[in-house]
Order: sequence, then structure tokens, then C-alpha cells
Amino acid sequence: MVQTLIDVWQQWRLDFACLLAIWFCQVLFNYRSRNNRVKSQTIFNLFFLVANVFPMAWLMSWVGRATEPFVAKLRSTVRPVRLAVRIDFSALGIPKYFSAICVAILVVILFDFFQYWSHRLQHTRMLYRPLHQFHHNVRMTVLVGYRHHPLENIYIYFLISLPTTLLYRIVGPGGNYMWIQASLLFIAMLIHADISIPEIPIISAVMILPNHHRIHHSALEGHWDKNFGTFTTIWDRLFGTYVHPYRNGETIYPDTGNVRSFASNAKGLLWLN
Repeated sequence: MVQTLIDVWQQWRLDFACLLAIWFCQVLFNYRSRNNRVKSQTIFNLFFLVANVFPMAWLMSWVGRATEPFVAKLRSTVRPVRLAVRIDFSALGIPKYFSAICVAILVVILFDFFQYWSHRLQHTRMLYRPLHQFHHNVRMTVLVGYRHHPLENIYIYFLISLPTTLLYRIVGPGGNYMWIQASLLFIAMLIHADISIPEIPIISAVMILPNHHRIHHSALEGHWDKNFGTFTTIWDRLFGTYVHPYRNGETIYPDTGNVRSFASNAKGLLWLN
């Protein structure tokens, strides 16, 4: 138990440092969030930060240890295939860590595909009202990234995070995989920050920024059920749910927080309901 707690702290200490940094920037650069409504939500959201993050961190640490024999066996099984398809980057004058970066990018894109469809499922009648509405009915701040129903966290972990992490551990280059989970959590915090980032065409075209995700949390009905992606805009663009947060050199920055009715549910999701 003590070792597990140590693992949990080591796994998440960087994320808490990042949380403080993002929160500081949010307060420093965005005065609009300083209102009584957001202040009253902060204490409640901090409660969910503690109530959700630490149990989930413990669960992920425990599952990681429990699956080590399974992962080691599968890694040895697929090792001939990994060696057969491995590119010798050093022979091309490219640093060895480049292969790890390539694998990480592929894992992120794959993760975002499952995250995209899981997120769309969360916006159906079956899951939105009992679970996911809790995440949307407040104004968006960095702490809203932690504001999830506990059952929703478990669902997300076992349906998306765990399979993706296992895939990386089995076919990836090896080493410490915890940085993937920590990075995923950091990005989840970042995209919920109440910060407006100026448009950088190359980056904002493919990466999800706080501006993109703000559209998803928008109180405007026309923005509901849009921008489901967490890391890339690829799947939103491909499946017709993308709304660009920049227009004619200006940033679309709507108010957030809504209690929605499914009487006006997005047409693109009706087949899922």
C-alpha cells in the first residue's frame, strides 16, 4: 500500500505542478473568469479533484502492477514482429528516440479516435443526463477537467485509457509508460483552461486548444455536440462535428455552462440515441 501511494505521488506530481501553472495563467491573463459564479464553483470542483484523481491514480497504479506479467508475456510473443518492422533510425542519422516519438504520436491518434466516439456516446440520452451533464452545467475553468461523475471516470478508464496504455506497453519501445497517462491528464486540464490562445494556423488546424474545447462547452445551442476531440481535430473534421474557433482573424469566445434539453439534440447524434 505504501509503495502504491508513492507511485501515485510520483505519477501525478508533475500534473499538479502543471495544474497550478495553468491555473495561475488563467487567473493572470483572463479577468473574465473572476466572478462570483466561478468562485462559488471552485471549492466544489476542488472537492472533485481530490475525490476523483487520487482514487483513479491508485486504481491505475494497481492495474499497472497487476498486468505486468500479462504485458511481459505478450511483449515476448510479439517481439519478432516488432523487430521485423522496426526501422533502424540510427542508420538514417536520426536519433533513436525518434521511434519512440513516432509510436507515441500513433498511440495518441488512436487514443483520440476511441476518445472521440466515447465522448459522442456520452452526449446521448443514455449517458448525458445521468452522468455527463454534470461536467457541462458549469462555466469552464481548468478544474472542470476533473469535474466528472465517478462512474464516468471508471467507464473512461476501462474503455479507453487502459486499452490504449496496454497497447503501448505491448508494442511500444518499452520504458516507463506512466508519462502517457500523466500527459493525457495534463492535456485534459489544459483544454479546459479559461484561456484564449491566439490563432497559430499550423497548430490550431490540427491540435485541440482551449479555444476549440470552449466551443464544445459553449452555452450557444449551435455549438452543442461539436468539437469532441481531445488531442487532434482530425476526427471532428472527418465525422463532421468540427467548428473552427477562429474566424476572419478573430477568436470565437462564447460563454460556457449549459443545462440542455434533448428536444434539440444534434441531428448527427440521433442515430446513437
